[in-house]
Amino acid sequence: MGMMMQRRSRTLAQCLVSIALCVASLAHAAGQHYEGYAYAIGNGNLLYRESHWQYTEGNIERHLVVYSCANGDPFARKHVDAAAGAATPDFDMLDARSGYREGVRTRQGYREVFEQTDARAPERRAPLTVPRNAVIDAGLDAFVRANWNVLSDTGVSPVPILVPSRLGYMDFSARKLRDARVDGNDIRWFRISLAALAWVGFAIPHIEVGYDAVTREKREYRGLIDIRGDDNRNLNVRIDFPPGERRTDITLADVARAAETPLTGRCLFH
Repeated sequence: MGMMMQRRSRTLAQCLVSIALCVASLAHAAGQHYEGYAYAIGNGNLLYRESHWQYTEGNIERHLVVYSCANGDPFARKHVDAAAGAATPDFDMLDARSGYREGVRTRQGYREVFEQTDARAPERRAPLTVPRNAVIDAGLDAFVRANWNVLSDTGVSPVPILVPSRLGYMDFSARKLRDARVDGNDIRWFRISLAALAWVGFAIPHIEVGYDAVTREKREYRGLIDIRGDDNRNLNVRIDFPPGERRTDITLADVARAAETPLTGRCLFH
């Protein structure tokens, strides 16, 4: 009887240790959080805010983005899963204002790009391959960091960037634009432009992205984004990512709360 009680005590202790480890994993810092503020290119008005949560779960790099109107009401959410590749992740973006969805998913080893224009529309999808130097959605940051030196020297071309509305890639070129000094920090700007022949029927001038030259953290983005305005066209914005609002003490519990935030916002973009 005594031996049985000892075994039960050890088993109970092991269970309590396991529970404690699970709780600790939720409380343990899992990644970083930062904010982005999107302003209209034309008049400088604040249009919306992006809350970014980058974290590791099951040895997989993940990225959650919650989009909120200028008044703070969340309206869209994006999940990014880098298991398929840092520069070519799977992702799923939902804009609850209309039910618009777009993304890339992997099913039984095969990848596909999809788009749904609103909650009532049928989903469009197509098989997806990954060509050399390909970039998918938030993978742009990983691409820039991985190719920092060559982008700063000769540039890279072509860079196939996925355009979900076209269910395929379009060829861009990427190169260093300039170095600048901002608030005491060295910022390196890169320009991503469409290849000349790709202009036909798809007018995107270019996008510009600025990174801290030391930490290589993103500081500013200028150009079209996947959030649509009142006219159902992609917004043209400047997004500021203040370094003073970055945190590295987030937990998986913080991420779970952000992922469960109701998307009730009904923004008016002016």
